[in-house]
Amino acid sequence: MFFGLNAAQQAALEAYYPQGTGFLAGTDVFVETGGAGLEVTVRQSRAVLRLERPELFGRGLLLLEDALALGGDCRLCETPSYRELGMLLDCSRNAIPTFGTFCRLAVSLSKMGYTTLQLYMEDTYQLEGYPYFGYRRGGYTEAELRRMDDFAAQLGLELVPAIQTLAHLGQSLKWKAFEPVRDLGDILLIDDENTYRLIGAMFASLARSFRSRRVNIGMDEAHLVGLGNYLRQHGYQDRMQLMLRHFDRVYQLAKQHGFSVMLWSDMFFRLATGGDYYAPGCRVDPAIRAALPPDVTLIYWDYYSEDPALYDRMFQKHREMTQNLLFAGGAWKWLGYFPGNGFSMHVADLAHASCRKNGVDRALVTAWADNGAECSPFAVLPTLQYWAELCYQNGPARLERHFSSCCQGADLQSFLCLDEPQYTPGNPKPGRVSVNPTKYLFYQDPLCGLFDAHLDPASYPAHFARCASLLTEARQKNPACWQYLFDTSLALCRVLEQKCALGRQLRQAYQAGDRAALQALQREALPALRSSLRQFLALFHRQWLQENRAFGLDVIDLRVGGLLQRLDTAAERLGAYLGGAAQRLEELEEPLLPFEPGAAGQDLYVHYWHSMVSVSDLSLN
Repeated sequence: MFFGLNAAQQAALEAYYPQGTGFLAGTDVFVETGGAGLEVTVRQSRAVLRLERPELFGRGLLLLEDALALGGDCRLCETPSYRELGMLLDCSRNAIPTFGTFCRLAVSLSKMGYTTLQLYMEDTYQLEGYPYFGYRRGGYTEAELRRMDDFAAQLGLELVPAIQTLAHLGQSLKWKAFEPVRDLGDILLIDDENTYRLIGAMFASLARSFRSRRVNIGMDEAHLVGLGNYLRQHGYQDRMQLMLRHFDRVYQLAKQHGFSVMLWSDMFFRLATGGDYYAPGCRVDPAIRAALPPDVTLIYWDYYSEDPALYDRMFQKHREMTQNLLFAGGAWKWLGYFPGNGFSMHVADLAHASCRKNGVDRALVTAWADNGAECSPFAVLPTLQYWAELCYQNGPARLERHFSSCCQGADLQSFLCLDEPQYTPGNPKPGRVSVNPTKYLFYQDPLCGLFDAHLDPASYPAHFARCASLLTEARQKNPACWQYLFDTSLALCRVLEQKCALGRQLRQAYQAGDRAALQALQREALPALRSSLRQFLALFHRQWLQENRAFGLDVIDLRVGGLLQRLDTAAERLGAYLGGAAQRLEELEEPLLPFEPGAAGQDLYVHYWHSMVSVSDLSLN
């Protein structure tokens, strides 16, 4: 039985333990607030759980479980490295998580010891007076956001809106209704009052939807700011001054609605160096420090770097602008359908060590969903747990047990098997930064494959067959609530096993004049692959609709549907050639060049679907 709980903690207890608190085995637990960090003391059938802050209740329960598992009298303590540990959930790249997905994730995060959750919403929240803002994108209503905020609050999580107030607004700016506020591409038009009315409406909506009076205003990656309609209207102006002037207007609007702001720092570096965020010789413009009010937080994001000295140097450069810093690392789920926990955890060690060395006590783990949100947010739970253990200075000893406790009985090593398909023969563990062979091998055309020069037709199919076996075993080690993730990944591995070398097999048989081999590929391999692809798509539909709103699933259907049609076309082309209706297959006569010169036999990083499927212009402009 628990004593000393407030109403929120009592509600949270029911969320953490929906099956009851039988693990207490007759122990009375007294919850107190005070001191530093977390402490559990067990004496006979009495336990005292002391929390530095009430929002650490979830992590405190995890420490309580550790103490009770030891048996007998004991005392356990944890001191967090970060006063704020947060996760950013991308809700803008097609996938809009349902309330159930949000709650499931929030419960896990809170018990891991996270204190904030940022909802990244470019245009996926409804905005009064702007019907084309997020039109047909499945954006959250204010009532839905308040419901999410209420749930997070009872778990001790601060739900923080993360929006965009300069760039990354292409989904709305593509509409004619927003032409008056568009500079170029996805960038807002600075110095135009229509722009600031729009941003004011954003803050007004957020103020009605969230308890938190902190907001992430974005402002990252506005590479061409001031070079579109702004240039035509005003002529060229110093773009750093333009950026600072816009920031001041946005800051003042945020203050009017009671918000303090944080923003990504990269544009302050890019404008000073001509585009390089990490330029070693970058000199910080003193105007930036003068323009940043003392309550503004700069976010240094780095998901890639494997050089410890780079983190140190970047922290030092940031300190020249402000002392209010937050570091953002990555939980790699933007490579395609499979996660990159191995690389995420590898660079987490480096980033965390530098944070500690440089006195940075706020960290954010981002789970971006670039180019289609093909990967489930739950696939990176191992990375999220790993950052939590770094924060609470636990080391690997309790990692597996904590993961199971925080993630509904999930098995850590099994979840790490979701990474395995990425570790192709050309990309061994922990994986090279950004390399994503599984995505381009899946989407590339069967006749005109752009990446056929980058794989060994013998070892790659064997690799994906091995991964399918690993995932079959991993599935059985997890409770039913997680098995759908393994079903989807397993089905995709079967597709990749059949498809990855198909282009090379077609080319080899055609150039050798082996009509029997071509006939077998047409009559057996292509129909079997088509069937496997259909099975994968059905399972992916199930996964998507279990986790997300229906909006955005059309993108996956269009991509996979196009691939299905190209398989049909390949079968038709082979049939025409074998039957004599076509004298040659031009597609298989083109010389096979590497996608990148000098990179034949190496796995690559190719981010966007449209770059993988054809060299033709898909936009037809």
